[in-house]
Formats: sequence, structure tokens, C-alpha cells
Amino acid sequence: MHPITVRKMQFDIPTVDNFNPKWAADNIMLSYLATGTSLYVAYLEPFLVKSLRRVLDQVKDEELRENVDRFCRQEAQHYMQHERFNAAILEFGYPGLRERFDRLKGDFEHFLAAKGDKWCVGFVEGFEAYTTQSALKAFSSRLFEHPRTDKRFGALFEWHLAEEIEHRNVAFDIYQHLYGDKLFRAKLCYIAQMHIWRFTLDCMKIMSPVDTARFDDSYRVKPLDRALATVAVIPMFVKTYLPWYTPHAYSVPDNIQQLSESLTEAAESIS
Repeated sequence: MHPITVRKMQFDIPTVDNFNPKWAADNIMLSYLATGTSLYVAYLEPFLVKSLRRVLDQVKDEELRENVDRFCRQEAQHYMQHERFNAAILEFGYPGLRERFDRLKGDFEHFLAAKGDKWCVGFVEGFEAYTTQSALKAFSSRLFEHPRTDKRFGALFEWHLAEEIEHRNVAFDIYQHLYGDKLFRAKLCYIAQMHIWRFTLDCMKIMSPVDTARFDDSYRVKPLDRALATVAVIPMFVKTYLPWYTPHAYSVPDNIQQLSESLTEAAESIS
């Protein structure tokens, strides 16, 4: 089995009638962060695929070409599954959320039309450098195994993040293969990571007041809470800017490898 396995999965999805925004370990901050990520990747991942596929002919290394192709096929599966979950989120009645979502779509359309290949590949690598760390951190915390995590969302994120770890080296490798400009890479890491973080915080600002009025005060996220969350992720961002950063240095814990194997067994099809 290739280490970057493309799995076609099916998940139970929430409906607007049985969706609780506080779905991650009964923690509203973690829930909004993950929900914002789910919304974000619906437009990010088509951008990732298009950005790498349009430079694939420039890749001379056959192993890397195959890895890039598998990366793109994994990401295509991810955004199609997230779109199904996002439908419940967008239908839950958050004034302004769909408009912010549409602005996100416009951002990625602009990037593809106006930015060069090096910029787009650098953006892809900046996002992947962040999600690799996020995935490892989430699995270490056992967030998606928590008894008060909605298993429908938990299963989706476990699959998605396991595959993020599987293809963690690909964006870095293609950027190094084609460009190798470390200073430009650090700049694009910052741009990509600030882009997803701002979108996620915007979603939180839109959703929290609505849910607080609809449910109770435990859904309230205060400005200080958002500030502390930002402080917490800064070291993860900065780590990826360092000239010696490489995802090849990460070791994958046994429990993640076991999860990958169980996902392969559960998949409708694999390639």
C-alpha cells in the first residue's frame, strides 16, 4: 500500500435540526476553530489542487510526481466531504457567515488569477506546514475521541487529519524541488497562516453572539479568549518560518499509523 493512500469515505452528516455548534469536547472555542477550518478548506483545497497540478509538468522526479498526484486526489476527497458538513453549518442561521464564506471564495479565485505559480505553491506549503502541526497536536490531545465530541464531526476530522499527516512532505518537497527560496517560503507561510487564522476568527465573531442568544452564555467567546488563542498558535507559525524547518523531521506516533490502517479498511475504495 502506498504511504499516501487515497480513500473514498462516507460519513454520517448532521442536519440543521440536529447540529450543535459546541460539538468538539463540549468546548466552544475548539468547536469554532474546527468549524471555521471546515468552512475554510471547502475553498482552500480546490486551490491547493489547482496550484500544484498546474506546475506538475515541471516536476522531473517521478516519485515526487506521483506523490503530488496522490496529494491532490486526497485533497479533492477532503473538500467534497467537508462541503456536506458545511451545508448544515451555513443553514444554521448565522447572519453574515455566508457573505464571509463568499469573500473567501473570491480570495482564492483572485490568487489563482493574479498570483504566480511560485506564490501559489508557497501558499500551499505555508498552509500544509501549519496543518501538519495542528494534526499532530489534535491527535495528541485525543480531541476527536473525547466522549463529548460529536462522532460525526470527529470521524471526519480524524480521517482528514490522518491524511494530512500522510502527505505532510509533499508541498514542502515540490516547493524545494521547483524553487528552494527559503526567505520567500517563510513569507508565504506567514501569508497563508494569517489568511486561515483571520477567517477562523471572523467565523467565531459571527457565530458566537448568535449561539449565545440561541443557547446560553457558554457559547460566548470574548475578545480576550480570541487573543489568547492567537498567542497559543504563534509558536506553531514561527516554527515553520525557520530556515531549517522540514516536515521530514516529524515522527508519526503508532496510534496515527493504526488509525490510517483502520481508515483504509473502512474506506469504500482505495487507490
